[in-house]
Amino acid sequence: MIEELLKYQEADEKLHKIETELSESDVRKKAVAAKKYLAGAPESINKLDVKAAELYSAYEGMLNKLTALKDQESEFENAVSEAEDENAVNYLIKKTEELLAKIKSVSADCAKIQSDIQAVLKDYATVANTTKSATAQYNENGKLYNELKAQKQPEMDAIKSELEKLKAKVDPALMAKYLEKREKKMFPIVYAVRGEFCGACNMQLNMADLSKLKNGEIIECDQCGRLIYKG
Repeated sequence: MIEELLKYQEADEKLHKIETELSESDVRKKAVAAKKYLAGAPESINKLDVKAAELYSAYEGMLNKLTALKDQESEFENAVSEAEDENAVNYLIKKTEELLAKIKSVSADCAKIQSDIQAVLKDYATVANTTKSATAQYNENGKLYNELKAQKQPEMDAIKSELEKLKAKVDPALMAKYLEKREKKMFPIVYAVRGEFCGACNMQLNMADLSKLKNGEIIECDQCGRLIYKG
């Protein structure tokens, strides 16, 4: 039973090697990175849209407030020029100074919002430029990856054909366990035990598992999940 499974894994190792080569190729990594950025770009734009709307609304509110304050300033200036009582003049001058301080503060707030708006516009430009670059990178490296994969495809197809033949010689239940682990990117999957220890993760096995192994069974390691057998 184990001999057939080991032959299957030996052939599968060739396929795994090619899959790893493709997965870790620079062109795939660049294509995946570009795709990831492009997938997140709409959310980035949406956040900028929300921020821009909030800033423009705040800026408009500040401008309205500034206009109202300047109207008050004109009223106070007229009142000062028309006042005859010294106390009234002093009072109006004091109020005018307070008003000017408010105008200065609101003007500073307006300038800060203007600066924030410019920063958002700059962020828009950055996202647009990066999106353009990422699109070009994805298209170029995606094409190169597909070409690389096409080069490897005949060899992969030959190995898969061999695996199908070997698969028929392995116990179906055992093969199902193997393929389930393979689907989870686990490899190698089958290991021989070393004395009382798992050959993959080196966990010491309990007496019940050692007894099963001694009887020729293939079991799953409780720690690493590999299929283990007594060689």
